Amino acid sequence: MAKFTAVAGASVPSVGTHPAGHRTVGLHRARLLSPPGFRLWLVMLEFDDGGAIESGGGEALYVFEGEVSADGRTCPTGGAIVVEPGVDARLEARGAVRAAHFGARHQAPAADGPLGRPAAEGHGVHVVGPGGTWTSGRLEHVDAVWFTDSTCPTCRIALFVVSAADAHRGPSHSHTQDEIIYLIDGWLRMGAHRFGPDTALCIPGGTRYALEGLAGGHRFLNFRTDVSFQTSAGCPPLLETAAAREGAYVGDVR
Repeated sequence: MAKFTAVAGASVPSVGTHPAGHRTVGLHRARLLSPPGFRLWLVMLEFDDGGAIESGGGEALYVFEGEVSADGRTCPTGGAIVVEPGVDARLEARGAVRAAHFGARHQAPAADGPLGRPAAEGHGVHVVGPGGTWTSGRLEHVDAVWFTDSTCPTCRIALFVVSAADAHRGPSHSHTQDEIIYLIDGWLRMGAHRFGPDTALCIPGGTRYALEGLAGGHRFLNFRTDVSFQTSAGCPPLLETAAAREGAYVGDVR
């Protein structure tokens, strides 16, 4: 059984091929920030202008720098691309690109989550700008931008970015789905451990934990392949969609 693992980016050597086996062109360097026994993976990528990656579906790409073209549309810096399961897509760099690429080691269709199996037909590619499709965070006293929240009829992937302007303590809780949290800025504390920027927290479903954001604020990405319930002490399970968290629809879809 997989266990919680924190992977510091500084401890991972760069390689010239995609660690998850994807075909690439113009890849400058790549780093795998997830352990081999974990169901999900995270690869940090840097592409030269004109570089490309062939996606086999069930994956998400967040763009830190540059622009990425997919399916005839362009994803800008701060946006994200979600390639639904079963879809082959070519993601092409426009200028030098730095991005986070998420996926799963086994591409079985999502089926055991509270929203059930997605539709079998009509899968495609989501291209979402920095504004996201939804925003939320009032309940948690943070700012959350959702690129996809597992409610698409043809896709159960969730990808969102969470930020807090200053110190913030979250409750002890667990999720029913595996997740990867990638810390972009700031510092987080989990128990006796402190984690800084460019750290991936690989957390199996059912693991109880609490995150404390330290002074100065923080920002992180969160990736899952199916919708989750969050359970906190003394509270009923909360369905983890943007609407269930009293979010507002934005629709920055390209």
